[in-house]
Amino acid sequence: MQFLSPFQKSSTAPALMVLALFVLCPAPGLAAPPENYSKAVEEPADTNNEAGLKYTKTSLFKKEFAKAVREARDFCKKYKRENPDAKNLAIVSDIDETLLDNRGLFNHVEKFTWPEFIKWIEKAEAPNLKETASFLKWARKNGFSIFLVTGRPEKLRPYTIMNLVKNDIAYDGLYMRPDSDRKSSAIKLKTKVRKDIEDMGFKIVVNIGDQVSDLVGGYALDCEKLPNKMYFVK
Repeated sequence: MQFLSPFQKSSTAPALMVLALFVLCPAPGLAAPPENYSKAVEEPADTNNEAGLKYTKTSLFKKEFAKAVREARDFCKKYKRENPDAKNLAIVSDIDETLLDNRGLFNHVEKFTWPEFIKWIEKAEAPNLKETASFLKWARKNGFSIFLVTGRPEKLRPYTIMNLVKNDIAYDGLYMRPDSDRKSSAIKLKTKVRKDIEDMGFKIVVNIGDQVSDLVGGYALDCEKLPNKMYFVK
């Protein structure tokens, strides 16, 4: 189930390991700076669409997800306490499986394909992942700018915005993959976006996502890795 560009999802069988990105850092839910992430580790063997869907229904998944979001909020509170005069603070968040829940698609397809995913996005019906949505709402009310950074191609911007508006998600910037770029890794694209955000004068306090490729590359004080065993993005 190869998740090709714009963002690449691996579907190799457990016996086939793909040299890509995974984590040499604390488990999901533990606050960690970007330098704790490594880009020279094999894909986890337990990444599988069907098994990953079952995992999302477990108490462990819910516990890990809630813990990661809670630690993101705690880090923001701590940073503001220690830096009461700080301005232009920001949160960077991934969208798919971080903020929007695509299980409505994955529950009905045996294998990922871009045509099916595009049809799903065009419906603009993905529900929020409530913990993340609540955190971003809290952060914005407390003075943090919210930047959403996604591997979705630019041509899907109208539908993505429609979904976010339906779900009452407020944000200050939405960065998507250029339609002309179908080959660059998620790391390269997302790292550049975070650098651009900081070059505008913002300090990224927390970067949150469900993939290591959302987090590696720097330009954030804290990284929060949400659990996802359905797919792997290079």
